[in-house]
Amino acid sequence: MATIADVARLAGVAPSTVSYVLSNRRSISPQVREAVRQAIRDLDYQPHVGARALRGAATRVLAVSVPSEGAYNPLRWRFVHDLSAAAREHEYDLLLLTGEDSVADVRRVARGRLADGAVLMSVLTDDPRIPVVRELGFPTALLGCPDDPRGLPWCDFDFEGSAAQAVRMLAGYGHRRIGFVASTDTEFREGVSYARRGLAGARLGARDTGAQLTVIRSSNSPSTLAGRVRRLLDVDDPPTALVTVHDVPGLVGILREQGHHVPADLPVVAVASTRERPGVPGLPRWELPVAEMTRTAVRLAMSAIAGGSGGSGSSGGSGGSGGSGGSGNSGGSGDSGGSGDVGDFGGGGLIRTGPTE
Repeated sequence: MATIADVARLAGVAPSTVSYVLSNRRSISPQVREAVRQAIRDLDYQPHVGARALRGAATRVLAVSVPSEGAYNPLRWRFVHDLSAAAREHEYDLLLLTGEDSVADVRRVARGRLADGAVLMSVLTDDPRIPVVRELGFPTALLGCPDDPRGLPWCDFDFEGSAAQAVRMLAGYGHRRIGFVASTDTEFREGVSYARRGLAGARLGARDTGAQLTVIRSSNSPSTLAGRVRRLLDVDDPPTALVTVHDVPGLVGILREQGHHVPADLPVVAVASTRERPGVPGLPRWELPVAEMTRTAVRLAMSAIAGGSGGSGSSGGSGGSGGSGGSGNSGGSGDSGGSGDVGDFGGGGLIRTGPTE
């Protein structure tokens, strides 16, 4: 089994230099760093994580806190998969924290130095994990934006900006009555940040354009969702277009069962949609750029671990269309005005990052 001394001899450096490269605690020239990493690969050197933790050295492990939510959520595990891929680009492995008590998990890992830093997923507006990492000085990046992110780098999809943009787009095509299918009751009750921000954005877009916005909440229960959709549309002057946050499972099927032709007479625009749910051809959407978000979160975590400024970048804003997919017709019948070819709107400009100061 190769030792750190073997790596140092092959790379032509001192053992302490190898240690500095492994710990990522000192500035090492790119040439020396690559020589050490190549020697590590050639010798298949595996540092002993436990021994390094005792010495206060880097573990090359990044903790990812994924609060338990009961039901399986494929989108959440897409984020975990892409976080793992992004971490491997930095030669880090993931330690998943999925217990019922996410606060205790984070505290245990930070105090025990079981990881060099963390990424917190599913961040709440008032997230109880945040005081823990602040108290312990644990290098952490947030995948989501709380109400008070002071001192912690964060990145998130611009739910507010994109929802506002979606409403403005539909109003621009002549839709004066727009329905907004917001996040679920549970997401609002738990304080998930994107639920409130998406709703705020839709209301902002309506204020900007003078459109009438009617809001319902989504539901994981098909029958509950169907009832809410019926009450939304079974009125004398119903909305002529809908905006949703994320892909609402079964929504298009419910609309068609209730006699609506989607998208011919009822356009549906999805904000923070994903490729896993391709939806219906012809429906425009703002795609959730999962790969870009996870790379950004890991980069911010690495900067925090190294003692850098983390998320000091400026916010991305609401951006423009990415044009990443085929076209779709946002028009429709009734008083929708006209039609226009729109497509998938990519993630460019739709990721926001927050400063650490």
